[in-house]
Amino acid sequence: MGREVHPGYRLPLYFTENESCIEETQTYGRWSFVLIEKGSGILSCGGLQTPFTSPVIVCINEQEYVKIVVSSDISMKSVYFDPLVVNSKFNFENVHDPHPDFSDTEGQDLYLLQPFIKRSLEYPRIFTIDTANAQHISKLLWQMNQTLLAQSDFNWPCRSRSLLLEVLILLSKLIDQEKSLTEEDADKWDRVNDILVYLHTHYSNKISLNELSRMFHVNRTTLNHQFSQLTNLSVIDYLIKYRVQIAATLLRDTLLPISEIMERVGFHNTTHFWRMFKKHTELSPSSYRKQNCWMYASGQ
Repeated sequence: MGREVHPGYRLPLYFTENESCIEETQTYGRWSFVLIEKGSGILSCGGLQTPFTSPVIVCINEQEYVKIVVSSDISMKSVYFDPLVVNSKFNFENVHDPHPDFSDTEGQDLYLLQPFIKRSLEYPRIFTIDTANAQHISKLLWQMNQTLLAQSDFNWPCRSRSLLLEVLILLSKLIDQEKSLTEEDADKWDRVNDILVYLHTHYSNKISLNELSRMFHVNRTTLNHQFSQLTNLSVIDYLIKYRVQIAATLLRDTLLPISEIMERVGFHNTTHFWRMFKKHTELSPSSYRKQNCWMYASGQ
């Protein structure tokens, strides 16, 4: 709830941590994103019991009742939210519609909500993740909560939402990687996965191929060759594409200053940012926002 800045404004986004249980989403009509950072146990949902060992992510929609029936030394962070946090046109009914009546601008980020909507081998309720990604997600959630509590300036609603969006983008990337992996790639994947994890968790920092080569004890040529075999991109091209993906999402779904978004995603030179963004989207950041931002279109 907004206080001095945007008094009375309601943002359906709520954070808790170190709970020993998952609150019922159906009671409150909301979704839950749960990061279990420590411990193990058994989750129960719809009569199905699933064992887990941290770190894992649990995605729960408003129609599901999920309970931890057995637990050992659990530590977790939970975010409860409404689909409209991503886009004001989204609600619990239309996001479940297989053919929603969204314009291109309105529906462009529906893919971020698939872990809460779909249930399949590709979209299980529980996602096992590595420690580095868990720590990065934990940091983003902590920053989100601090922003919600501080409400320090006009942009606090967009900034807190943007941190959740970064988490959802990373989760979608991890799911896509899992889907694209074949058994034949397993050996190569072990060598490349650590690099991908590093890129996904340090994209806001300056990263060079020489630095990665030293860090992972492999020469530049071998590193790039193995990486491109699995991703069809060089390491730096992948990094730039990921940075632009996050920047484009924040331009579409927030009104944060372009300069803040640029720094957030690891571009520290305005000319370079504009050039790379236009290369991947065919538009400048400002033109892209004017054309695609639903907040402009809805007057919010």
